[in-house]
Formats: sequence, C-alpha cells, structure tokens
Amino acid sequence: GRQVNKVASIAINTFREAVRNRILYVLLFFSVLIMFGAWIASTLSIDDETKIVRDLGVGAINIISVLITVFVGVGLVYNDLDKKTIYTIVSKPISRNQFLLGKYFGLMLTVAVNVVIMTWIFCSVLHLRHFLGDPMLDSWVYAPHPDYPDVNIDQGAFAHLTYLIWSAIKAMFLGAFNIISFGFDGIDRTSGIFGTSVLTILEMGIITAFAVLFSSFSSPTLSAFLTVVVFLIGRLNQDLYLFADTMVTKAGGVDGLSGGQTVAYYFSMASAYICPNLDIYNARESIARFSEVSFGWREVAYSLVYSAMVIWVAMIVFKRRNFK
Repeated sequence: GRQVNKVASIAINTFREAVRNRILYVLLFFSVLIMFGAWIASTLSIDDETKIVRDLGVGAINIISVLITVFVGVGLVYNDLDKKTIYTIVSKPISRNQFLLGKYFGLMLTVAVNVVIMTWIFCSVLHLRHFLGDPMLDSWVYAPHPDYPDVNIDQGAFAHLTYLIWSAIKAMFLGAFNIISFGFDGIDRTSGIFGTSVLTILEMGIITAFAVLFSSFSSPTLSAFLTVVVFLIGRLNQDLYLFADTMVTKAGGVDGLSGGQTVAYYFSMASAYICPNLDIYNARESIARFSEVSFGWREVAYSLVYSAMVIWVAMIVFKRRNFK
C-alpha cells in the first residue's frame, strides 16, 4: 500500500524529470533521421531493400534506447546528491531502498515510453515507404490525357503533396495500430517489429539496473563508461565463451595456457559469467531476414531475475553510502 505509493511517487517524479531532459528529444530526433536514412540508403543498394531498412531501423531503436539509459540513468542519484535534494528525500519517511527502486522504475518507464514512440515512428516509416511505392500513386498523381487515353498527365506539385500528406496520415494511424494491437495485426511489412521492441525493453531492464547500480556509488562519467562496457560485454557474451574455448583447444587444455593467455582466458570466462547474456535479446538478423521474432518466458524471466539481482546489490551499496 503505502510502500508501493512511495516508490510510485518517486518513479513518476523521475519520469517527469527525465522528460524535461533535452537529450531525450535529441536522441529521438536522431532515431528518426536514422530510420529515414535507412530508407534512403536502401534505394542505393543492390541488396534486399526491405532487409536493409528493417535491420537499420531495429538497430536504431536498440542503440538509442541504450543511449537514453546511459545519458539519463547515470545521473539519477548523482543529480540528487549534487543538488542536495537527497537529504530532503531520505529525511522523509522514505527509505533508501524505496528511493532507489523509484529511480529504477522511473527510468524504465522513460525507456519504455521512448521505445514505444520509436517503434511507432519506425512502423509509420515502413508504411509510408509502402504507400509511396503503391500503384495508387499513379492514379492519384497522374490523369489520362483527354485526347490520348494512353498518355498520362502529371497533375503537378499539389497532387504530389496531397498524396504525400494523405500517405503520411495513413502511415501514422497504421503505425499506432501496430502498437495498440501488440503486433498481432497481420500486416506483413511490420511483422515482428513489436516483438523486437519488447525484447529491447527487456534488455534495457538489465542495462537500466546496472546504470542505477553504478550511479549509486560513482560519478556520471564513470557510470556511463561502466554501463556501456557491460552492454558491450553482454552483447559479446557468447563470443567470449567461444574465444576462451578456442584458446583452451589450441593449448591442449587449461594447463597448456601460459602468461598472457592465462590472464585472457580467465578474464574472458569471468566476464562471460558475471555480465548478462544480452545476445538472447538481439533480434536484428531475425527481423531483417525472416521478418519474425520469437521469444518466451525464458527471456522475460532472465531479465526480471537478473535486474532484481543487480538492484539488490545497488541497494546494499547505496544503503552503506555516507551522504555527509
């Protein structure tokens, strides 16, 4: 009851504070540029145009989500310490654990809302791309010559503009429908996009937990660096296992390793075990090649359990921190 309300109150205030952060709008603007840039780049490629657009669009949503988590999340606790507002907050009947949980959920709400917005924009871009290549464009913009039925007359810039505006409106409505229907809309050109966004939110749940952990004891710069390192190692998790296994195979066993090889082997194995396996949330190839994404309770449970463990560690660290 009251405990949940306190956490919710901090989460909402954190979300409001994050929304006022200009970096969010800059990142969203760049995500739009990347998505439209992917569309333009696809027209210059001899490869599958749809594959390029979907691959770059999904990649943009994922990378921008990471940047939002890093640039907004790493200053969560530090800003309250810097502005001395932390003394007012913890002096009220709010525990440090509640404060940290509120910060986490507030940042997750920020990330989730931005992922939904970017997904809507991306689906709208895919729909608009389809409409501008639709045969209906010819019947809207061109009209038969009154004397020569086989000859079409361009109706001019106004006709082109009205068709573009109408297509953009339809695309935005269909993009919103993709979100509202949770991706179960039967529209092939946006198939799998919603599932990819869900995976991104699950992945960001883990990254956000690390951002909160690092911000609870270090400066924003160091927190940002450590969060990015965790993300990169998490995405390379399987490669680290493969690298360590290859080293052992070539050396004929662990005992055959020497010097720097031994250090590299144990560092790779430790990093792979400690850092999360974020590769299970990477659906770029699947969405680009097969236009479908499959995930289940394993991905959901992994995100929830791992995030809870990291937040638990953050609570322990934050509880022992001296604000004086």
